[in-house]
Amino acid sequence: MSFRVSWGTGIALTYAVFALATSGFVAFAMGRRVDLVSSDYYERSLQLERRLTAKRNAVVIGDAIMLEQKPGAIAITLGMGDAQSATGRILLYRSSDAHADREMPLALDAAGRQVVAIAGLKSGSWSLQIEWRLRDRDYYVERQLTLP
Repeated sequence: MSFRVSWGTGIALTYAVFALATSGFVAFAMGRRVDLVSSDYYERSLQLERRLTAKRNAVVIGDAIMLEQKPGAIAITLGMGDAQSATGRILLYRSSDAHADREMPLALDAAGRQVVAIAGLKSGSWSLQIEWRLRDRDYYVERQLTLP
């Protein structure tokens, strides 16, 4: 006994498999959480020129910015004379989960150093963003971190 499939049945089966696979993918995609990169992305894009100038200012001072990753903490040192008078913020940014971001004020000690605790943060890729103002100039540094 031989089993034969006509060309019409083959086309119908192919279409049915394609429609089922497409429906499965749509159901899978709809079940995924989608976070915007940041909730205020439009306002941030308007400040792009200021951010680029701050990055250039940070490149000029180059070696004065030191980051040291230790178990459970990151030590930030700004070797810029009166760095303790700098005002700004530190952001630990996780692009895959907007709820995991952590922001804190920049509060340098007399040596221009601040230790940021990273205990309890999810392992993986993070972006450390530091922006500060010192002597009427803006500075911005961004470094990629991989936490264990």
